[in-house]
Amino acid sequence: MWLYMQLYKAFLILKAKILHRKLALVDEGDPDGIVSGALFKMKYPPSIVVPAYPGEIKKNPLIKGTYWDFVADLPCPGKARVRADHHLTNTPCAEREFYDPGAPAAALMALKALQLEDDPKASKLVSLAVETDTANITSPEAMELEAAVKGADYKGKLYIIQLLAERGVEALSDDRIKSYIERYRKSQSRTEEFSSNFKSPPREAILLFKEDKGLSYRYLTILLERAGAELTFILVPKGFFKYRVYAGAKPDSSYNAARLVTPLGGGGHRFAAGATFHALSFERAVEKVLPILKKELGRESIDAIIVEGSCLKKIAL
Repeated sequence: MWLYMQLYKAFLILKAKILHRKLALVDEGDPDGIVSGALFKMKYPPSIVVPAYPGEIKKNPLIKGTYWDFVADLPCPGKARVRADHHLTNTPCAEREFYDPGAPAAALMALKALQLEDDPKASKLVSLAVETDTANITSPEAMELEAAVKGADYKGKLYIIQLLAERGVEALSDDRIKSYIERYRKSQSRTEEFSSNFKSPPREAILLFKEDKGLSYRYLTILLERAGAELTFILVPKGFFKYRVYAGAKPDSSYNAARLVTPLGGGGHRFAAGATFHALSFERAVEKVLPILKKELGRESIDAIIVEGSCLKKIAL
């Protein structure tokens, strides 16, 4: 599956070059990046948008070697005409930067970069991106957009970008997008059931999963914080030799989630960040994250919870 996705992204890049279409690179993982991609398609309908994860930017030679017309919600790949972003961990380098670490969402900077501020359809989408990216979701539309993006596969995300560009918020009533929403809501339900194991989670909730249980792990960090955790750190295997970290911190705490994932090649915000890295085994993955946790938290020993099947085991590492 990983190889297929890399080949498909290469196909999109080559298609844009062959057809002389404008080309955008946006964050694959959340509504902020997806909305930014939709804004680019609004401005340039024939364009091609390539969603990708932050960890790919430095590792994928084709992404690094491509000249991008527009990059949003991602580290600069090296060659870009315009970039819109708000992450402290992403160093500016494009020819024209719309970069503000104080902005609530990269889509807000994309709105300015693409001169769509007077477009009500575009502005409404950006308001939903702000809700989701600040974890302050209050509208039903923002809830549905978050669920749709989280529930869609890669081609599904491309479909969402296209339909948002064409129809704005009304795209959320599309039957195919509704199926993505329903898929994610099932995952949410399983996540809520799992989180019931933590009525009073530790202040530093460090969960190390030996297998992917198909949960919404970002949502799990939020649930743990709501239950009392001030720091969340979740390690999950994601395919062959690949591991994903989800880190979070309460806004009123002194913790910094971004600092935890930066040594792993990840990034994000102080209160929500993530990283993907490779390791030969679960034990090697733990060995990789453990020194980072100890250094950041100032501990010689870390209390963690190993999740294996239905068993949760507390352990000092």
